[in-house]
Amino acid sequence: MSKLSQFLSSLFIPGPAHAADLILQRASINSTTGAATANSAGTDVVLTSTYATSGAITPSGQLLATKVWGAVWNDYADFQELAGPLEYGRCYYESVEGARICERRCQMAVVGIASDTFGHAVGMGLHPGREVPIAVAGWVLAHVDREYDPGTPLTNDEQGRLTEMTLEEKRDYPERLVATYKRKERGETFGVGRQRVAVNGRHWVRVR
Repeated sequence: MSKLSQFLSSLFIPGPAHAADLILQRASINSTTGAATANSAGTDVVLTSTYATSGAITPSGQLLATKVWGAVWNDYADFQELAGPLEYGRCYYESVEGARICERRCQMAVVGIASDTFGHAVGMGLHPGREVPIAVAGWVLAHVDREYDPGTPLTNDEQGRLTEMTLEEKRDYPERLVATYKRKERGETFGVGRQRVAVNGRHWVRVR
């Protein structure tokens, strides 16, 4: 038995006296949907009160620690209701029906960039099949109209890409600053091990 197996099989995190003990169970987590499936050979772990030998796992319980290390991946995402196509790296704006890809430059109600590089996420599951993870902090791969100097302020264009803000836009619509430029990603994929995403010519930007 590996050290990880010994750790997972022996670790119990006590909950309140009236609640069942919580355990960390080995699983496989779908990197797109977040769904967890019991898997004795999986490389992911799930905090749960009900041990499962197969099938879906519903994470439950609370985790409290003085320090929790994050992930290798880059940004923090917030899942929002989606009202149109999902295309990672494009800018979205908020409509009454949900998030849509931006269609006007420096668009009012722009909410951010659809991310497939997030290491942490919240809000998933409220609208199954109709959700978009919007990067709210960190560095994310985005479609940009061209390369810029690092630190260049960016807003959206008519195709949902990022583009440099004009002086007038920075003065009149500072709330529509979406990100600042970092650099173009030269690799064809990004990630570690088997968890990788296609870059598709995108650039790294810092969410603002």
